[in-house]
Amino acid sequence: MSRSTAGRIAGIWCIAMLLGALTGCSSQAAEEKTVIRVLYLSSFKEVEALVESTYDDIDLQVEISPYSSEQLRRLERGVGPDLVVTMQPDSNMVEKYLLDISDTKASTAYDGTVMNASKLDGKTYLIPLPGVYSGYVVNETMFERAGLPFPTSNENLVDSLSRLKEKGIGIGEDDINFSIMSDYNTSVGMFYVGCMVPDFLGTVEGVKWLADFKNKEAFFSGVWEQCFSLSDSLVEAGVMDPVAIARQRNSILCKQRLSNGTLAAAFGDSALYYECIEANRKEAEEGISEAYTYRMLPLFSDEGNKPWFLFSPSALMGINNAASQEKQDACKRILDLLSTPEGQDALIKDLGAGMSCLRDYSQQKDLIPKGVEGYVESGYIYNVLFPSKTVEYLGGYVRKIMNGTCSVEEALQAIDQFYCEGTDQSAYDFTVIGTVSHDLMAQDFNVRRGETEIGNFIADCVAQASGAPIAVVNGGGIRASFYQGVVYGGDMAAVCPFDNQVIVLEMDGRTVWDMLENGVSACTDEFPGGRFLQVSGLRYTFDSSRPAGTRLVSVTLPDGQDLDLSADYQVAVTDYMAGAKSYAEGNGDGYTMLNCYDAGFPKGNVELVKETGLYYRDAMSAYFEQHRDIVADPRLEGRICDLGQDG
Repeated sequence: MSRSTAGRIAGIWCIAMLLGALTGCSSQAAEEKTVIRVLYLSSFKEVEALVESTYDDIDLQVEISPYSSEQLRRLERGVGPDLVVTMQPDSNMVEKYLLDISDTKASTAYDGTVMNASKLDGKTYLIPLPGVYSGYVVNETMFERAGLPFPTSNENLVDSLSRLKEKGIGIGEDDINFSIMSDYNTSVGMFYVGCMVPDFLGTVEGVKWLADFKNKEAFFSGVWEQCFSLSDSLVEAGVMDPVAIARQRNSILCKQRLSNGTLAAAFGDSALYYECIEANRKEAEEGISEAYTYRMLPLFSDEGNKPWFLFSPSALMGINNAASQEKQDACKRILDLLSTPEGQDALIKDLGAGMSCLRDYSQQKDLIPKGVEGYVESGYIYNVLFPSKTVEYLGGYVRKIMNGTCSVEEALQAIDQFYCEGTDQSAYDFTVIGTVSHDLMAQDFNVRRGETEIGNFIADCVAQASGAPIAVVNGGGIRASFYQGVVYGGDMAAVCPFDNQVIVLEMDGRTVWDMLENGVSACTDEFPGGRFLQVSGLRYTFDSSRPAGTRLVSVTLPDGQDLDLSADYQVAVTDYMAGAKSYAEGNGDGYTMLNCYDAGFPKGNVELVKETGLYYRDAMSAYFEQHRDIVADPRLEGRICDLGQDG
């Protein structure tokens, strides 16, 4: 072979290699996807599938978080999600953190009334997700069994519930048969908005008031005091528990109790209605409960006016303006896709129910609950279009009224002040408490599944503040993250918001074992229970793949010695775990082996050593106070091991 021929062959080979490399790079680049993150209280499986099947360059990742305040705190720290979902948008938050999407197809795809209510200075920042009807979800069978007609007024409602209670129908261990769906402040606030619709907000006078309120020319004070009359009557009649709504004990599990017959009625939405039907169907098939039928009733008048149902978007969705241009473009495409009939169908499946706000959308008639149809046809559906986060603030202050920490007058004045002065910034405590070296994340229910840095930190603080060699902290009591840098007073309240007192109990090793076994009993993949224990002063191994009650494998002390089942130990827990809020209706998270307060249950094999008077957040404050010159730097240490995940 000649030298020239060899040279040509070598040249061709080099070019082929180069083209191959370029093709490989191109193929590799094509496979790279833009990751878009969203934080919401439930999964978006249908939406995720639709987005990723439509756009092969987008990877939609959903983090489930039932704590709405955490999203705002992440946005403030510059680590917020790319798609922002909010139930009650605050105007300050919208302008500061969300992107103007007025140039998208999505911005013009929805009902003008709904869209105009969320615009700021004529700009569109959010699109509405499919909405829900709100009213009373009632167990129809129980009313029929008692021979009672459905209520037509607030007085009828209270009287009917009282008569059902007298007959022992629809009551639970807590002896109540009515509640407000109260997992979120917005849900609580919606009930009080609804109480004002038939006789005020739905009238000409109320329409003018709301318009003036939006212009900051009218106020809650002096007008809204009457919205509390119905809840006062329900409490006085003994059919509703204000302590549960005040978060002084577990929220009433409306779906579970309506489906199993231990609640006669609840203020809730159409999603709750369909959840009850499905849950009862399954329980009846399994022989756990008898079969019931359900319907929804509207909000009633005290003055003989027409009753109304409420309607509001489940939430609103926008784009984080701090996201990269690439991510913003991807988010715009997602919003445009969700603003099509296919996108609305996917959202409705994920939300469990809903009525689309999209123009010319063919609504699914089977998603209108029994009892609502006639009101839709007659137009007695009130669109809840309050500005900013006023409904959420109202719900939050209802809790304070019910736990006795403020009066109705003080609450309404505070809501007016919040709305007029900018709310969140004025409400947050920016007192500097301490410093942390890195983010201590509470995310994806990690504090309910295994060892976490934030869990180690809080448990160590509780041990130090209580003086107990062992401390346990229930994961459900940790509701937010700490972020690198300065820790403020408001951060403490966000991370550990509950007023459960730290106490010290003396117990034998067998009780410690049983306590930890209970802690891992609700460790599931989908929605793990809040009873999971973060620990200080011991280590434990469990296997989440085993049946509940048989999951704990080993427990050791810091020196490596096995827990002695017959020895005595002092352990810091909360009075909630020890029965101070009773164990009825799931309170105390099943820690009956620690009972030293609830006379309705056998006393545990424990002795009360002391009540510290401290909450989790107080224990953390005490730590920072005693270590002013030290930056907190908690790390994972192997305190908790799950063989079902780690093995």
